[in-house]
Amino acid sequence: MIYVFVPGAWAGGWIWDGIAARLRQSGHVVHQLTLPGLEDGESAGQVHLSTHVNAVMDYLQSHELNDVVLVGHSYSGIVVGQVSARLQHRVAHCVFIEAFLPVDGKSMLEVSGLDVADEKQLIDDNGGLWPAPTREELKSQPHLSDEWVDLLVTRQQGHPGKTVTEPAVMAAPLKNLRATFISEAGWLRSSEEADLVERLRERGCWRFEAISGGHWPMLVVPDELTVILLELAV
Repeated sequence: MIYVFVPGAWAGGWIWDGIAARLRQSGHVVHQLTLPGLEDGESAGQVHLSTHVNAVMDYLQSHELNDVVLVGHSYSGIVVGQVSARLQHRVAHCVFIEAFLPVDGKSMLEVSGLDVADEKQLIDDNGGLWPAPTREELKSQPHLSDEWVDLLVTRQQGHPGKTVTEPAVMAAPLKNLRATFISEAGWLRSSEEADLVERLRERGCWRFEAISGGHWPMLVVPDELTVILLELAV
C-alpha cells in the first residue's frame, strides 16, 4: 500500500516520522509531504489554500501515485478532503486524523469553533502567519510529554495565514469519499463541524475510529495509530 502523509498547521513531514518508520517496516511505501510555506527560508506571503491543495495534487500526479491512502491531520483535513474529492481515481482512501473537514464555501477558521476575528487579528499581527502554539498552550494539552512539547516548540513555525482564512472548494460531497475519521472523544465538539461528523456517522458511509493520545496521536500513541492505518491496507 502507498501512504501519503500531509502535516497539519505549523508542522512539516517530520511529524510523521514515527508512523512512517512503522509502516515501512511492514513493507509499505510512505511519502511524507511538507506543504509550501512551511520550509525554512520559504516566503509564506503568497501561499493560499489552493496552493496547498494544488501541491498535494501535483505530487500525486507527478509521482504517478495511484491507490493511495491519503492522510491528513488537523488543518490538513481541509487539504486532503479537497484533493480526494478531485482525484478519486488516485485516492483509494482518505484518512482524517483529529482533522477539520472541508465545507464548500467556508474557511477552516469558520468551521473550527475558534473565534474567527481573534485568529485573523493574530495572523495580521504576525505578518500574515498563523502563529504556532506556545509552550504554555502545548503543556496544557492532555497526553503531551515534555519531550513532545519540546519537539513541537522547536520544530513548528508560523503557518501561512491565507490557508486558514480562504474557503474550501469541494468538487464532490464528503459522503462520496472513501474515508476514515480518527479522533479522541470530544474532538470538534465545539465546532460547526460536529453536526457534519454525526451526519456522516449516521449515514454509515465513513469508517470512524476512536483513539487516545489527544490531538497528537502520531507522537503519543504511534503504535495504536499504526494498527488502524494498517487495517486500511487489508
